[in-house]
Amino acid sequence: MTITNMHNEFKLLMDKADSAGSPNFLSTEIDMFLNAAIERFVAKRAFGNNPRRTGFEEDQKRRDDLRNLITTASSFNLTTEGPKPNSLLVNLPDDYRHAINEETQIVYGNNISKRVGVKPITHDRYNKIVDDPFNKPNKTNIYRLDSGENTVELIYAEGTSILNYYLRYLKNPAIVSKTNSTDCDLAGHTHREIVRMAVVEALENIEDPRYQSSKIELNEIE
Repeated sequence: MTITNMHNEFKLLMDKADSAGSPNFLSTEIDMFLNAAIERFVAKRAFGNNPRRTGFEEDQKRRDDLRNLITTASSFNLTTEGPKPNSLLVNLPDDYRHAINEETQIVYGNNISKRVGVKPITHDRYNKIVDDPFNKPNKTNIYRLDSGENTVELIYAEGTSILNYYLRYLKNPAIVSKTNSTDCDLAGHTHREIVRMAVVEALENIEDPRYQSSKIELNEIE
């Protein structure tokens, strides 16, 4: 659906086309309900807080629901040292939301180059394993600590250098706007469900008695 189509369906479901029984929402207000619904949709589908109790990549529907938000970014020739020993800082993309997969290109030994996965850990976990010979960073273990807004810190082993960082992630969805003709960038099959979520939010906002039945219907569709 285009943003105009989503507005039209929102108005239809709110009985605004032929009835004066509901408030006459402005376009900016409808955009607000739609954007709030998009945010809830992504959060629920990513982390399993939904009727199916499945999160991202746990079944095909979840993959399809969020597939348009999957993005890949790379950082090359990393040089900014982090506050921890043997660490580098990497800036995340501006539209970053959640990491899906992380890898680095490392060099060690006699100029051996290898691409290895990155494992996120907590700061408490870092303190426990940094000197543990069985768990500390090595040529197959690169760890990642969160390090402030839109920044991560990669922890590597002595004698190892990190050349590149590869990130596959869920980006933030587009903020839809009828005024700016900005359409929803989620997969097309999700748009009707998002509109229904927006309608439920609007009905709840005006304390309309149709709210409960609309919410039940939405759960059945999902």
